[in-house]
Amino acid sequence: MTLRQLSLLQAIAANSFNISTAAETCHTSQPGASRQMALLEQELGVKLLVRRKNRILGLTAVGQEIIGIANQMLNQAENIKLLSADERGEGSGRLIIATSHLHARYTLRNPTKIFSKKHPNVELQLLQANPEDIVSLVENGTAHIGISTLLPSKHQSLLLLQSALIKRSVIMPKGHILLNKKRPSLHDLARHPIVGYHAGSTAGRLLTEAFQSKGLVPRFVVSANDSDVIKTYVSEGLGIAIVPTLSLDHPEREGIAAIDATGLFPKTFMTICLRQDRHFRNYLTDFIALFAPEWTRKAIQHEISDSGKTVDLTRPYSNK
Repeated sequence: MTLRQLSLLQAIAANSFNISTAAETCHTSQPGASRQMALLEQELGVKLLVRRKNRILGLTAVGQEIIGIANQMLNQAENIKLLSADERGEGSGRLIIATSHLHARYTLRNPTKIFSKKHPNVELQLLQANPEDIVSLVENGTAHIGISTLLPSKHQSLLLLQSALIKRSVIMPKGHILLNKKRPSLHDLARHPIVGYHAGSTAGRLLTEAFQSKGLVPRFVVSANDSDVIKTYVSEGLGIAIVPTLSLDHPEREGIAAIDATGLFPKTFMTICLRQDRHFRNYLTDFIALFAPEWTRKAIQHEISDSGKTVDLTRPYSNK
């Protein structure tokens, strides 16, 4: 049994049991992949794949158990490579960050610029995604880091690091009547047409539920997917909006005014997601510290270690 055989088994399952695609992923031929699977089954003495003529339909019951163990073995083999690369002082590699439009546009702009200068041999890729999909991208290994606004729950395979509070502001055209109130209430906001986030989005649900908790039914005149579009329609006079404060670079230049409204809505935080079963390359923790200075490598290790014991990257993380 070899790691290459286990990698092929993993690739077959990951590619909907299309052995040709799996072979291409593993840089081998389809006949070669088929032969390796036959040799693996012969050595183990069990069938791993359910076949019908020349097609693979899925995994057998024991195959499902074995691939779970194989995934752990392959992950640890990858950790050995990553750890060795850091020990050799290699500064090259690839870092994929899955994040939302908000953080890609505002939070990560300067950190990305600084990181690229400090680590010129690291290929940095921002993978913009819906907040609801970011956790999955980290869990399945597509991304190394996930950065979103709401703290995910029930993801025991992930290390979740809570960072800065996301402040919110009510924005409106200059001269709007709401500017006469230093601390407008939800009742005050509900009296005006609102340019909001799409109802199916995390932000859209959070804002709508806040109004509904007070028995209010806001009147949405436009729904959009990101704050830049929302600001544009507010500046055109279509209504007011509630947006993350960090999206307001220069509101006066955009023809809008803003009032803090953080206290009107449930608290949300920028959250960093990591696979806790992966070795963290030095440049990965360097990147995190650029936009969340409190999460140095030492602080991250402290969060995943028992007091007075050696760091264990496989212990489930509990948010404190």
